[in-house]
Amino acid sequence: MHLLVVEGNKRETWTKREASGGVPYHKRFLAMLKILCPEAKVDVAFPADEDALLPLLKTIMKYDGVLWTGSSLYVNDPSPSVAGQLTFAEDVFKSGVPFYGSCWGLQIAAVVAGGTVGTCEKGREFGVTSPISLTKDGANYDGFKGRSGKFNALCIHLDEVTQLPENTTILASNAHSRVQALKINYKNSEFFGVQYHPEFMFSDLVFIARYMSKTLIKEGVFDNEKAVESFISKLEKPSELPECVSNYLIHTQEVKCWLDYCVKR
Repeated sequence: MHLLVVEGNKRETWTKREASGGVPYHKRFLAMLKILCPEAKVDVAFPADEDALLPLLKTIMKYDGVLWTGSSLYVNDPSPSVAGQLTFAEDVFKSGVPFYGSCWGLQIAAVVAGGTVGTCEKGREFGVTSPISLTKDGANYDGFKGRSGKFNALCIHLDEVTQLPENTTILASNAHSRVQALKINYKNSEFFGVQYHPEFMFSDLVFIARYMSKTLIKEGVFDNEKAVESFISKLEKPSELPECVSNYLIHTQEVKCWLDYCVKR
């Protein structure tokens, strides 16, 4: 299997975070795929960088699947870093290759297919999601074969899909966001994406909580630094958290199911 991972952040953003102790999103995806699909060959593309050498359409068509990471960018920002990703996503849809995205990846796909994205009415969702429920369509979708009933996931997002593109099916929702997962049929490809981060480990949230603590407090996610540290302490006791987030193989199962049932062979 030959896969392409697309990094959603600019080089200067992910290298700065890496220097501070964080794992860049594309490297988290690479580590996840090493666990879920160790035999796969995986390449990485960086369309947020203006000087990036990106695979052309004929090259994208040779991949078995494309996976798009999260990002600290905002899809409505008219910057070259966003525009370059929208253009590249259009090519992915044209390629006919199965397409997956976490968080930012979902938002990019939705906008390219004709939908809209805006700030969450309920503010930022961060940490462990409130319970997520599959829709009837979601319960029958191959990407959710391992899910039954409500579940939680690790997350961080300030934006959400506010208007669906045509040929879109909502697969999961929760009290915070109506769109927690969807399927989009656009051009020649089918996209499957989730608003949360199946690829995340607890260490990613610990890093983000400390790295963004001032922003998270300003937004009201936490009351103060003490609350941030209390949140981190809970993450360091996984046995006290739901198995759907503490067991990495369960937390990543949407990606595993997508690889097993939706990716072309």
